[in-house]
Amino acid sequence: MRAVGHETTTVVGFLVFMVLCGFLCVLANSEDEADDWSVRHGLKPWQQGLAISGTGMSSVSLMAITGMVAVTGHDGVMLLLGMVMSMVLLALVLAEPLRRAGGRTVGDALALRMPQRSVRAALALVTLTVCLCFLVLQLAAVGAMTAHLLGLSGAGPKTACIVTVGALMVSLAVTGGLRGTALVQIVKVGVLLVVYTALALVVLHRFGWNPDRLLATAVEGSGLGDAYLGTGGQYGSDALGVLEQIGTAIVLPLGISCLPQVTMRVLGVRRADETRRVMRWAVGQMLLISMLLVVVGFGAAAVVGGRGLAGADPTAGAVLSLAGALDRDGLLLSAVACAVFLAALATVADVVLAGARTVAQDLYAQAVRRGGLSPEKVSTSARWTAPAIGTVAVVLAVLAGDWPLLVLSTVAATLSASALAPVLLYSLLWRRFTKTGALWCLYGSTLLTLGLTAVSPLISGSPGAVFPDMDFQFTPLTVPGVVTVPAGFALGWLGSALSRPGPRDEPDVARETPLARTGGPS
Repeated sequence: MRAVGHETTTVVGFLVFMVLCGFLCVLANSEDEADDWSVRHGLKPWQQGLAISGTGMSSVSLMAITGMVAVTGHDGVMLLLGMVMSMVLLALVLAEPLRRAGGRTVGDALALRMPQRSVRAALALVTLTVCLCFLVLQLAAVGAMTAHLLGLSGAGPKTACIVTVGALMVSLAVTGGLRGTALVQIVKVGVLLVVYTALALVVLHRFGWNPDRLLATAVEGSGLGDAYLGTGGQYGSDALGVLEQIGTAIVLPLGISCLPQVTMRVLGVRRADETRRVMRWAVGQMLLISMLLVVVGFGAAAVVGGRGLAGADPTAGAVLSLAGALDRDGLLLSAVACAVFLAALATVADVVLAGARTVAQDLYAQAVRRGGLSPEKVSTSARWTAPAIGTVAVVLAVLAGDWPLLVLSTVAATLSASALAPVLLYSLLWRRFTKTGALWCLYGSTLLTLGLTAVSPLISGSPGAVFPDMDFQFTPLTVPGVVTVPAGFALGWLGSALSRPGPRDEPDVARETPLARTGGPS
């Protein structure tokens, strides 16, 4: 009877929260067309900071990295450090140059240096690829989690959950605009902090408020012994494992800081002094949530144990397993599930907006009229584009519902770090970066990333691959970033070195990029 009550409480609480999220979409409705393009309407620096850090935290990353902390210990903590470093990199290197460059998209920000349509088109294609991978990842994971919580099994119910959840999340992007989704991001951050703080406090209370006791029990429960606190728990300690760790350490900070939905938020900051305050809030909030995730991860290892986590549903993750083990009444489990769902709702809405803005401004507007259309016309086209992108993402999520989620997350993060990051950094910091360098970097690193992923253990030749019964594996690397990120920077440099800057590649005094005036690398 207690188990039945537990499940009923969880299901009812989760369904009620989904209904509330539907009302949130209505309340976030923006009737001002300009809100689609600017977050400069009444949002204070602390609000923008929370929105930026919230955009960098997806529901899948919250569940997956907490699970990695629980299962691998030290290596999982390093992943959380990579998330924090992404906000630090954004604050110290990218935020102010992006703000000063201005515009509605990254293509706009780089247009002063490279206004050519070919560069915009290449940048837009890579951006859309990253957005679609991110959308499919979020929708597939949260749809599967919803089906799991509701006690549904089979392909049909899972597909229905993906479609329902996708429709709700895309509707927020269409109706809310940038201001509406920013407010949802702020609510998401607040809910995550409350829920994860409560979960961390319950864990610490269970172990007598003694962190040493918690850590010792986590080491024992993990089944790894002292290796739990050392490197190699995730990839091993051999040469291949070291390469995988280096690739992950490179990809996470660069990839998250240059994600389209993150840079979209940064472009809305108004002044230099405001940028510093915004990024202080973003870094502080990311650091705080990461500390809570460490406690929760260790708690999962100590309470559930390595064997229990290995047998748990992969979409539920360590967080839900821990919440279910700590709370017999189901209230804590319901709260955690609602927080994860809200995180996915805000993430999907932001990614849809970033994709729609890219299509409207960098593809459609440039194809119709050189120099772009008016903000009102571009905003209208973006509103029509958002549901189209959402529909494509839902269809792909249904088709890829049984794929390992690691494939999509690896492609999205690696493309962002290998293609978008070099172009952003070179354009904002290097005077001699040219159109040829940008095109070589964007197309070359994208093809290399997709190619290495296609012949990796993620696709074939391993039990957890997309095609486990086939074997066309060529490389043992599951994180190609150790190759593709250096290659992306090298291609950008080589293409620029071998080409002569055209008249539009050389910034003039009146229109040069902001950081070029400060004496960037030459």
